[in-house]
Amino acid sequence: MSVVGQHHRTRVFVVAQDSSEVGNLVFRLNLKHLFSSSQPPQPAEVLNLPDAVTCFKQVNHLERMAFAASASGDVIVAASSAGYGGRTLMYDAGSGSVTPGPDMRSVKQHLFLVPVGDHLFFGISAYSRLDIPQGPRFETLQQLSPGRWGWTAVQDPPGLARGQREDVRAYFVAGARVWVSLQRQGTYSFDTARHRWRKEGAWELPVLGRALLVPDFMGTGRRLLFGFRRSGDPHLCAVDMDARPPVILRSWPEAWPTHAWAAGYVLCRFPAQMTYFGGGRFFISVTNQTTDEKQRGSVLSFTAVELTSELQLIKRQSSCYLMPPSSRGAPAYVI
Repeated sequence: MSVVGQHHRTRVFVVAQDSSEVGNLVFRLNLKHLFSSSQPPQPAEVLNLPDAVTCFKQVNHLERMAFAASASGDVIVAASSAGYGGRTLMYDAGSGSVTPGPDMRSVKQHLFLVPVGDHLFFGISAYSRLDIPQGPRFETLQQLSPGRWGWTAVQDPPGLARGQREDVRAYFVAGARVWVSLQRQGTYSFDTARHRWRKEGAWELPVLGRALLVPDFMGTGRRLLFGFRRSGDPHLCAVDMDARPPVILRSWPEAWPTHAWAAGYVLCRFPAQMTYFGGGRFFISVTNQTTDEKQRGSVLSFTAVELTSELQLIKRQSSCYLMPPSSRGAPAYVI
């Protein structure tokens, strides 16, 4: 997610697969209450989800989709990966409707969808060597006029060997730029306003997957990147982006949500997710499922943590939300 507009963010969207609907249900959660108490952390509540705000229908059970919400939350995009022509669906919060969007320029087996502000999304093929046929690994989805959007292919960064399709290791948004680390190739940034690449260094970022940049963390002037460590256990960490190469300043294993385990749920194989609420406040979320076949399947668990300007972690409250019964074994996405 882009850091644009997140300093006033109090809500998240949760996307959960619902095989009975052959689609992906979207729920809106207000998690501000998890920071409202200064009391020590209490046992996590297990809550029911509110009514879904919309559903992105799938072609069939085999279709996989990537999701992203604009900085304001007014637009949610779902784009197909692993076939189905790279079709795109768009939810407009104002009208409450889902409409077909333009197809991507090429089919991507595994897609990262990155919002840049309110009117642009950046599509990344995570493992473009697996794409058949191989097309552009990067594309932008941009609003051309009210209600009209279009995908545009983005050329590979300059200097890459022709035909070299290295995996994407990490990515984040910095203003109008999208930074991408390519395995064994280094780190590049793409200026979405000027449509130009810039090589940032021959190094790779020390985090894995999506990360979040905070340009002036807690008024300290430090440019910190937050994500999950690439090496060792995937702990939440802070990366000094003014160092070359960037280095991890501190990591916090205690930020990992463990309360669902105590309630009898086991961790799914899906990675943890992170959301920034501004002011040093983060949510870490993971999908867990029960081992009891008689119980409802999965829960999405949140742990709220707060970091001081000295990077001391304060653990706040936790909560769990029951996922739809038919979502058992599938991850929930927080966007």
